[in-house]
Amino acid sequence: MTAKDAISPQIAPLRLTMPYAEAVNSLRKVRRRSLPVVDREGVYVGMFSEPEADAVGGHADRVGDSVYSVDAVRATYPMSMLMESMVSEGRSIVPVVDDMSGVYVGAVDRESMLASVSRLFPQLQESTELTVTCPPGNYSASAIAHAVEDADAHLLNLNVVEGTEPQSRTTVMLRVNHSRGDSVARSLARYGYDTVEMSGTPGMVNADMVARVNELLHYLEV
Repeated sequence: MTAKDAISPQIAPLRLTMPYAEAVNSLRKVRRRSLPVVDREGVYVGMFSEPEADAVGGHADRVGDSVYSVDAVRATYPMSMLMESMVSEGRSIVPVVDDMSGVYVGAVDRESMLASVSRLFPQLQESTELTVTCPPGNYSASAIAHAVEDADAHLLNLNVVEGTEPQSRTTVMLRVNHSRGDSVARSLARYGYDTVEMSGTPGMVNADMVARVNELLHYLEV
């Protein structure tokens, strides 16, 4: 997913030539402290915020008199990187522009980001989340998918969360549409993946249960 998939439909830009007082009223009407600003061609030029507007005060006649520079992201910018930058930099709104023309296409705020992320995790009546590990260099998304399918389940989500370095053990979080994760864990073990944590609906499978499953698999292989 990319930045354009997380755009909020509720963020309309201000025009560079808009009267100063009208722009301030627009901010207050939508209850935002800042909004993107575009020129006559729709090209993004910067941001207008109430604190900046207050600092300029009566010296500003138009929005263009108090626009300040804030970097936009391209429409194809990876959503994972955008989410990380919003968290680390504390950005509440990020303008999004066309990759080639720089024309404003929308903006992402925290609410629209959460909505886009939630679409990656559809709610199901029966699902299991597993955290698995494997030796460095042994990770294979296709192998995990085959292991899940061998347990008559379907892989819904997969994320590598640790161990991208060559000498570090790889940790993967996955979600499957299966209410009994033990069968998925057994299948994953046959492919060389150790299940270290598991939870699902209905009910929760605790760490002790995971340990017992792994012990059973060990004895069966002996």
